[in-house]
Amino acid sequence: MYYLKYRPQNLEEIANRARRETLQKLLLDPEKLPHAFLLVGPKGTGKTSTARIIAKVLNCLHPGKNGASCNQCENCRAIAQNRFFDVFELDAASNRGIDDIRALRDQVSFAPSSGKYKIYIIDEVHMLTKEAFNALLKTLEEPPPYVVFILATTEAHKLPDTVVSRCVSLHFQKGTPDEIRESLMRIVKGEKLKVSESVLTRIIKEADGSFRDAAKYLEMAASSTDLTEESVAALFNRNFAHNSSELLRLILDKNTDQALTWVEKFAQVGGDFNSLLEDLLEEAQQKILAERGLKAGEADSTSKKPSLRDLSRLTKVLLEAYRLAKFTPVEALPLMIGIIDFTLHE
Repeated sequence: MYYLKYRPQNLEEIANRARRETLQKLLLDPEKLPHAFLLVGPKGTGKTSTARIIAKVLNCLHPGKNGASCNQCENCRAIAQNRFFDVFELDAASNRGIDDIRALRDQVSFAPSSGKYKIYIIDEVHMLTKEAFNALLKTLEEPPPYVVFILATTEAHKLPDTVVSRCVSLHFQKGTPDEIRESLMRIVKGEKLKVSESVLTRIIKEADGSFRDAAKYLEMAASSTDLTEESVAALFNRNFAHNSSELLRLILDKNTDQALTWVEKFAQVGGDFNSLLEDLLEEAQQKILAERGLKAGEADSTSKKPSLRDLSRLTKVLLEAYRLAKFTPVEALPLMIGIIDFTLHE
């Protein structure tokens, strides 16, 4: 899998510069080394990869001048291959009880067998029970000097304040388009893929800031289709013959039946309505800016130039459809109702 094959292996490969520099400061000075890290952020933003990089830096046998792991010694290779005896990974989603944490606490008292530090990585730590958190807290308060905890979560607000206060927190935001592009280019070069900028742009947009999803989408596209814009669009259940611009034109021209037919066809081919509504909202925004002379836009394809009032009203309708789409069992219905409200009522 591309994501596993090309995940960052050392500090220099972490895409986010601020996070990379923070880690370097924390890891290269033994006196500043925290005994517990808390990695917080959305899925696919590199929390687990960063945890393993920390484990490498602390246990590398031949670190570089800047403290970076060599990735060549036996310890680095063992950590990368998930066979290092002193790195323990626990998925709190399936090991969330007090007995699991007690077993971990019993292991902590033993010195490391292969490296300088024992590293305990607890993923989705917010899933632990109250009793398990209490047991973990006792270990976090006074861990042995050779133990480092790395807690990872997508929902930090569910963690007890007492646990959070004993950790150094690192916040992982969604990757920027440039950061996602940089990670994809490592894959493109490594796999010798031929990818156009338009294809990369679409994959980046669909990934929504997730490095993992971006790599997954690129792999799916490369393994099942030619890497063209049309084939990648088909991968995301998009129909280029019926793009969002065409639907927006039909709505603004008040062609109710044609717009509803468009939506029904989109549903039949398995279209993603969340993505469709996001595209419509982006286009509506661009038209509003162009209408006020704040942004140069393309020539309007509607039969008549839409008024600012119509654009404002349509945006509100689309926003409501986007909100309702998350709760309805019939994905097409909120947009259809919105089209009827806009086109048949002033």
